[in-house]
Amino acid sequence: MTFFNKKEDVLKIELTPHGRNLLSKGKLKPVFYSFLDDDILYDATSGGGSENNSQTKDRILVETPYMKPQTNYKGVDSSLYNSDNKVEQVTYLQQKIGTNNTAETRTAGWNVTALLGEVDSTSKVLYGSTTPTQPIPQLEMVLEYTMSVGNQNKLEISSNGLLFNRDLPIVVKPDGSFINITEEQILLNIFERNGFFHKESYEVEVYLYEGDEIEIDRKLKFYKQDKQIVNNMLMEEPTPLVGVLKDLTPDYVEYYLDINVDKEIPEEDICSGLRRLKAKDIFLDLEVECPDRDNVDVNIYGSRVRPEDLEDC
Repeated sequence: MTFFNKKEDVLKIELTPHGRNLLSKGKLKPVFYSFLDDDILYDATSGGGSENNSQTKDRILVETPYMKPQTNYKGVDSSLYNSDNKVEQVTYLQQKIGTNNTAETRTAGWNVTALLGEVDSTSKVLYGSTTPTQPIPQLEMVLEYTMSVGNQNKLEISSNGLLFNRDLPIVVKPDGSFINITEEQILLNIFERNGFFHKESYEVEVYLYEGDEIEIDRKLKFYKQDKQIVNNMLMEEPTPLVGVLKDLTPDYVEYYLDINVDKEIPEEDICSGLRRLKAKDIFLDLEVECPDRDNVDVNIYGSRVRPEDLEDC
């Protein structure tokens, strides 16, 4: 492993073992490239130091030596019996340099507001015992379902819950008894700030998380998207889930939960979340017509701090 000579070397391209394997079979067909900056520390405070902008520029461009690319991440014996490069794709070469709007004076970021549900904990990075720490923000939220027993004839429920109304299967026995399921849902408003505004520019990926590890082999598929391609043709409308529950396997997201986005979310759920936020003096401007949205008396000078909690000056 050698370092770049900044007076002579500018760029070096090497094939990984997987790339060389594809090249030997005539299957290597590169279609894009990306730049990565895993080895650059932009903020010195993250490493326990301090410096101004000029010192940061000199340190990154002039004072820091950089190694030539590493292409092997495992031994020859393990590569011989396992030629799959999925581990390398997930573990290494993660920090790709993205594009930024040059018209913005601030860096791009995310604004996430929970309309329904509570954020239990947050973390700025993704930890893993077998994978390197990655600067991917984490929001920990828990979904809970409440089950109760009711009787259709007596019109009563054994716990303080309302009748379920979201088409979950409810089996009613001959005596009128049934099991009622009250769901809890998470509703998030996710907005990217100081970036580019593109229609339908978000992508959702779901991975199976068990215990303390994320299984890289268990990236789940969406049933709607998977069945949207028929005879190698992209259909305009995805196949509805009605009557296909028997086809759902643990490989599909819908086997575990339902994920709705944008117009798929009922407006009554959004309005319920907006009312919940208003009760906490949090106001979110969304293009949703709620019946009671304009009838709420809001005191912009109000405070949730009790007078008895204030200290004497």
